[in-house]
Amino acid sequence: MLMLNNILTNKKKLIYILIAILLVIAIAIGVVFALKAINNNTSNKTPDATTTITKATADTLKTQAIEALKNNDNTKAKTLLTQAKQQYEDLGDTNNVIDTDAQLYMIEHPGTPK
Repeated sequence: MLMLNNILTNKKKLIYILIAILLVIAIAIGVVFALKAINNNTSNKTPDATTTITKATADTLKTQAIEALKNNDNTKAKTLLTQAKQQYEDLGDTNNVIDTDAQLYMIEHPGTPK
């Protein structure tokens, strides 16, 4: 009877050890997948040199739009101002957003009634 009890105790210990090992493996696999997912999300959000928006690029677009207006190219000016406005919005530059909105309004509503 004592030997049977020892065998059952040993089997229970073995089962607990196997469960613990499987649990550790499952946690390790989960951590690896979580780290890969986090790494992929951060690498996808890293802007490269061609997509970086700065105040200088938005200002350049706005300047080109003003030049287009001086040359009576309202279509080009409107396109450039729209792009500049979007970049100013992305940058959170409220003053330049308002300014580009005003210039777009002036293009869309030329002249004042007399």
